[in-house]
Amino acid sequence: MDTLKAIQVFVCIEKNGSLTKAADQLGYSRAMVSRYLEHLENHFSTRLFHRSTRNISLTSAGEKALLYCQNILQQQKLLQELSLEEQYTGTIRLTCGLFILENGLVQAIQAFQEKYTHIRFDILITEETLDLIESQIDVAFRITAKVSDSLIARPLLQVHSVLCAHPHYLEALPKIVHPDQLIQYACITHHSMQNTWTLSTQEQEPQNYPIRIVAQSNDAHALHQMCRNKMGIAMLPYAIVKDDLENRTLIDVLSDYEAPQMTLSAVYSSRRHLPKKTQEFIAFVIEHLKK
Repeated sequence: MDTLKAIQVFVCIEKNGSLTKAADQLGYSRAMVSRYLEHLENHFSTRLFHRSTRNISLTSAGEKALLYCQNILQQQKLLQELSLEEQYTGTIRLTCGLFILENGLVQAIQAFQEKYTHIRFDILITEETLDLIESQIDVAFRITAKVSDSLIARPLLQVHSVLCAHPHYLEALPKIVHPDQLIQYACITHHSMQNTWTLSTQEQEPQNYPIRIVAQSNDAHALHQMCRNKMGIAMLPYAIVKDDLENRTLIDVLSDYEAPQMTLSAVYSSRRHLPKKTQEFIAFVIEHLKK
């Protein structure tokens, strides 16, 4: 039987002057309260209360035990407060790309800080795959396919990408109607891509099509700017180009074809303990991005 709970029951009995009242306050049955008291008396090897049909009172040993037990509960409360302060203070170090930060993560960070005002954030903006332990990063928000065995990746959401280009770039070229033609066009792509783009339709399984790369970057915003500056066709997250597509600053290319969806994940090390505040933040981001 839990001795700490027995101590809490004992102090509550003394405060209420009755096993029945203590049981009501604690939400236990009277029999359970009686068993906890018996456990503590066995633990101290002495009776703690004089009992009669009308009331109970502390024995001399019970008076000494009461001071001891009250001190234990006070220390436990202090430890809990210190633990809680440790859990929800300090700094969360994270890394992500600017695209991810601007598309929901910054709002999640702001809402989390409003709830936990003593937590600070140290944010490293990069799309490079850093060594989290060496860089002392608590969590990375990345577009992932798979991660090493030393990492854990918790999926957050699916990222939809589209092929697009500036209309002025396409004006001087033959109309593109099939992915086989991509090799004839200037293509702007992420470092993570190879020399092909994977595309599919409802009738066609995903297929790799060769591309002619004229520029690469590890940053989606850089690719976006190159595309807006008429450098070629780019495969970009829809969230980045949504406004451009609506106002026709950029136009869909091969709109009958779909690029594979990518998974945005929270990635952290499996080799070290994840602090409570970081666990809470990851769960908070997952819920925030669902809205």
